[in-house]
Amino acid sequence: MNYDAVLPYRTYVQARDHLLQHTRLSKRQEDLCFCLWRPSTGRVRYSAIVSNIIEPVEGERTLHGNAAFDSEYLSRSLRLAFDRKMGLGFMHNHLTVGWQGMSDEDIVAERDRIAPAAAVTGLPLVGLTMGTDGSLSARFWIERKQRRPIWCHKVRVVDGGTMRVTYNDSMYPEYRRRPQLQRTIDSWGLAMQQRMARLRIGIVGLGSVGAVVAEALARMGVANLTLIDADKVETHNLDRLLNATSKDVGTYKAKLAARQAKLATTANDFRVTSITGNLQNEFSYQAALDCDLLFSCVDRPLPKDLLNHIAYAHCIPVIFGGVFIDNKADGRLAQANWTVSIVGPGTRCLRCDSQYSSSDVVQELDGSLDNPEYLRMHDSDSATIRNQNVFPFSANLGSSMVIEMVRYMIAEDWWPAKGAKTTYYFVRGNQERFDSLTCKTHCSIRDRIGTGDTSHYPFIESSSFDSLARRFFRLFASVLGKFLDSFK
Repeated sequence: MNYDAVLPYRTYVQARDHLLQHTRLSKRQEDLCFCLWRPSTGRVRYSAIVSNIIEPVEGERTLHGNAAFDSEYLSRSLRLAFDRKMGLGFMHNHLTVGWQGMSDEDIVAERDRIAPAAAVTGLPLVGLTMGTDGSLSARFWIERKQRRPIWCHKVRVVDGGTMRVTYNDSMYPEYRRRPQLQRTIDSWGLAMQQRMARLRIGIVGLGSVGAVVAEALARMGVANLTLIDADKVETHNLDRLLNATSKDVGTYKAKLAARQAKLATTANDFRVTSITGNLQNEFSYQAALDCDLLFSCVDRPLPKDLLNHIAYAHCIPVIFGGVFIDNKADGRLAQANWTVSIVGPGTRCLRCDSQYSSSDVVQELDGSLDNPEYLRMHDSDSATIRNQNVFPFSANLGSSMVIEMVRYMIAEDWWPAKGAKTTYYFVRGNQERFDSLTCKTHCSIRDRIGTGDTSHYPFIESSSFDSLARRFFRLFASVLGKFLDSFK
């Protein structure tokens, strides 16, 4: 199991402003605070979503170059964690930049003073350390008697404009400049290329748009892809599905895209996982929760709704793209447009953006969207059933989605149009960008931000066999780990 931590941007800003308040005044003074978190559990990753900062009040901490907390501060924070059914976290800062390690004093404080008390919440202690540049490191204290923490692979800070990532370099192979990536690296630098290459990126829907996205990411040097699609290639897909030929009819789209990605990759150590199931299947859903960023290349309302849920509840940004085509009575093109947007904390959700409605989800669940008679009767009522497309439109949309991802990753604080939506109008031949879009006043999706596993999505299709296999594997891994520990 891998471990990560993630903070919505607003939570991060509150923590940063508190912890670095002395540093900004050029004082060599550290600070601390407690925080609360909820778990997000994927197939191979366990993440702490930090969503509440508990700032100290007067008398609850002592500042003397280093910083120390009072027992009353710990007790107050534990009561809040217990009452809200959340885990306890502890944050402090160091006076250097980048990923931060721990001093012996730090270890004693977290291991011996805080972790045993945090056990009353039923969740492990999460420790986080901030550098003077705002970067964060994180670790878990899982067991009572462990001497050293389990370090996270990375810490992510997400909002509608950018994603800030601090990596634990010791857990990643050294990144080297490769001749195949010379022009890519020359465009935005080795450090930014390394930052993007280390992300685990998921693509949901490997049809005409998703296949373009997968090809682009592989050629850009992204080293870890997860591809999710239950459909197989059909003859009517061949005019718009990248790399598909008549020999591929009957092949799963996810497997076809994975095969091509392996041929196209420029990464040092490329890994691709193809999952031939619907997103709402438990196996696929948990694989999506392992990702740092997701692409939504689907036209059905149910997976859109589930991706909307993931973006906010689990703080995994989703880049959404969709094509709308309308024809005249005689079959000629009347209009076409395609839209790209990023959904997640700080942006407008897909439902508030009218990309689907709750009634659309119900119609898919009851089978109406698979009924030709129903579709003919309600053709003008819902955009979700309009899935016509053509390769030039798909290629433009797919590349636009990848460009939005690049912008999301490399954007500096002063760049405009955070949390925007871009729409290209084919007939008019122009593009329009809508900035700083927010959800409607009573949006229930927005209330899920950072709720993680505690926010249950009702339409997950569980697999009893998969659950049993997973429990057996974890039991086996635990027994093997204890056996190996006995030789240390």
